[in-house]
Parts: sequence; C-alpha cells; structure tokens
Amino acid sequence: MSSPAETLTCAACGAANPAGSAFCEACGADLVSGAAPGAGGMPPAPAAAGGMPTAAPAPAPASGPPPALVPPAPMPVPPAPRMPGAPAPTATATPIPARAVPPAAAAQGEESPLDIGWTGVVPGRANAYDATPVLVPCGTCGAGHYEDGYCDQCGAKQPNPRDHLEETPSAWVAGVSDIGRRHERNEDALALAARSEPLSFAALVVCDGVSNTTDSDVASLAAAKAARQVLEQPVSAGMGVAEAARAAAYRRLGEAVAAANQAVIGATKAGDPASPSCTFTGAIVDGRTAHVGNVGDSRIYWLPDGSQGARQLSTDDSVAAERIATGVERKVAETGPMAHSITRWLGIDAPDDLTPHTASVDLDAPGWLMLCSDGLWNYCSEASELQAKIGEFMSGGMPPEPLALGRALVGFANNAGGADNITVALLRVGGDTRTSAATPVAGTTTAAAAPAEVAGDAPTASPGQQSADSAGDLAGSSTTEGENDGAIHG
Repeated sequence: MSSPAETLTCAACGAANPAGSAFCEACGADLVSGAAPGAGGMPPAPAAAGGMPTAAPAPAPASGPPPALVPPAPMPVPPAPRMPGAPAPTATATPIPARAVPPAAAAQGEESPLDIGWTGVVPGRANAYDATPVLVPCGTCGAGHYEDGYCDQCGAKQPNPRDHLEETPSAWVAGVSDIGRRHERNEDALALAARSEPLSFAALVVCDGVSNTTDSDVASLAAAKAARQVLEQPVSAGMGVAEAARAAAYRRLGEAVAAANQAVIGATKAGDPASPSCTFTGAIVDGRTAHVGNVGDSRIYWLPDGSQGARQLSTDDSVAAERIATGVERKVAETGPMAHSITRWLGIDAPDDLTPHTASVDLDAPGWLMLCSDGLWNYCSEASELQAKIGEFMSGGMPPEPLALGRALVGFANNAGGADNITVALLRVGGDTRTSAATPVAGTTTAAAAPAEVAGDAPTASPGQQSADSAGDLAGSSTTEGENDGAIHG
C-alpha cells in the first residue's frame, strides 16, 4: 500500500493512485490534466502576444520530498430524475453513454440470422424443381387447395413435383420423367436446352440415380444440371472439317461427364458408406449431326420413321452388356442375375476411367433421337422394337411431336409394370413439329399429372399442374437403378 505522500488523488472520482500515474486506475481520468497547478502537475504556460504559448520556466531542482497534491473540489452533479426506490446518485461525474446507431439493413439476398431484424432469406431465381405455386388446386377432389402438403378439403397428400415432370424447351425437343409404379421417389433427372429453329442447336441430358445409394435423386439432378451447362456452350466447327467438329464435340462430352461427376461428388455427405452415384447420357445436336456419349446403362437411340435404320448409339457399362459380348442372348442377359448391375458410374467412388462411349449420327431422314433410362428400355430393349412401338403410336393418329410421344412411351412402360423410374428425352427430325392444343407452349417446364393408363394416351394436365418459363433450363427427374440386384459398385 503506498503512503499518502506517494499517491495522486483523482479529481474526477477521488480515488488514490500511485505517484507518477498518468491515468486514474479507477475511472480512467487524465491525472496530469486533472491536477491542480502546483500540485504535481505542470502549470499552464502564459500566453504571449499573438495567442501562442511561451515556454514554461525550468523547475527548480527538488531539495526535499514533493508537496502533497491537493485535489480541487469535485464538480457538482445536478440531480437526475429517478424512479421510486432507486438509489440516490453519487456526486461524481456520470459517464456519457455512446450514441445508439441503427443497424444498416443487409442488401436483398444477403440476409443472415446474425442481422438485427432478420426476416428470412430472400429467395433467388425460381427453379423448375423447387418452385411450388401458391394455392394449388387439389388433384383428388378438385374443390380444395394444397396447404402444407395436404388438401384443405379432402386431406389428400400433394404429389411431389418430381413424380412427373415434362420439359419442352422447343417444339422439336421435349422430355418426360415419371416415378413409375414401384418406387417411392423419382431418382432420374432430365436436362434439355434447344433453340427454336429445328436442328439449329440442342443439348440433351438424362441421368439415372442408382437406387441402392444415398441421395441418388440429389446426385442425378446435380449431374444433369452441370452437364447441360457444359453441353449448351458453342462447339468449335473446326474450320468446317467434319472430323475436327466431331473431335471437338467428343471433348465437350468428356467435359460434361467430368462436370457431372464433380457435381455428384459435391452432393456426397462425408463418411457416407453408400455414397450417391448415377449414370450419364448426353447429346449435342448441331445442324443435321448428333454427337452422343454415355457412362453407365442409360441409352441413346436413333429411330428413323418407318422400319429401317434403327440402332442403339450408346454402349452399356453393365454386367448384361458383358454377357451379351460373350455370346449370351440379349433377352437372357438383360433379365438374368445382376442384369442391371453397372460397371461404370459417376460419383466419389467412380472408376478412374470416365471417358464416355461416343458416337455420331447423321440426322438425314425424318425420325427420332431418343435418350432414356432403363425404366423404359427394360420393356423394349431392341432399337427395332422401339421403332415399331413408335410406329404403332403414329399409326393410331398421334402427331409427330416429342412431348406427345414422350407421354405415350412413359404410359407404355407404366402399363408394362413401371418397375423403375422412367425418363425419356426426344428430338424430332423432319415432319410436322407444330405444337398441338394438348401440348404445353414451347419453353415450359411442367409438373403434370401421371400419364394415362392406356399406352399412347396423352394425359391432360391435372388441376395442380405447375409451369414456369425455362427455355434452355433444366427440367426433369431421376430414375434409379431400381432392379440392381447388388450393383457391382454398391
């Protein structure tokens, strides 16, 4: 404890401080400026003419202990109003509170739960998969509307928009994806882009989520979006040389596979023992040439009108394909044990080699370029069989429109059993591609009612139908390797 002669008394609060202190340890007041002249502090220098201070005379050398500091009397504090029962104020200086500054509002779309007055995230651009219309009429009773996922009149559950999706970026390109009859969710994904002029340019993607993996519906959708974004970019024509243009298109397909694979990895949860995976099929149509590529067992077909020239353009990465290559009959191999076990796929545990199988075809006759998941080709595998099935629909009066044919093929697969999700993307070459009254306007994505029971009957839209502009935007769903019988990579 310091002696009184070795202390400085604070003029603001009266607290004792060690000699030589610059600031009060109790309240932080300046001890030098607050001390009285001659009491340990330097007196103010007298002002000279002109207002400038003159130098203070040098202090005489100390010949004994310094005199004790005598603090001035504290300044009186006016009484402040107080509530009954509140303690009486002290006769010392009262600290002045900091001025309250209202918080600046965050820019739209940047809200955070840490912001004062936060009211939630501002939604971004609408997405065909995520957008849900307000007050959607009930598709069961037709009288109520869906609220919180159920009808407010009959209590029917609102269907998931991915259970049945239709995409029509142009009158000559369309796709349909359906949950099928035996799966709880649709794990296929569909992504299309097309210019309005027929055969000017189009990009098509179908991905099939593997059902014995976690979140395969998320993975297939992420893969389809990423791949479509790559494929819809212009491809070099290579100075007009066909070989150079083909090589550039194949490189672009490889880039799309790499982007899709990274998207699947990005959707994978750390430590997931059944990490998500999916297949890939993609096509670039530039003029009257289509360049296609695939990884897995989703397929691509060229199906000219008539009964000639149909062929499968893709090569399956599956146990069934390997058995067919050894001479086993196609029907036996595709229905036998592990028939749908795939040997290459996209995902964090994918094989090192993800170079897609590639092929090109001249679109030199009226017909159909078709990409599909195994939910369709399970029931009609041979290219010639699919060609004949389409011929049946056309002879029955169906117009040569991609959306109408897509609905019919999905209806056919569902009537045949619907054991897996069903997705088909179609591009029409030649013929009349005008949109009929039953077909949504080109450039729309629709979450529609399930396809009609009778194969080839195009269903009408349900009261809960959802549409949004999406020319060139993603629209689709995802199929799973539903009947995988212990997929090799699972």
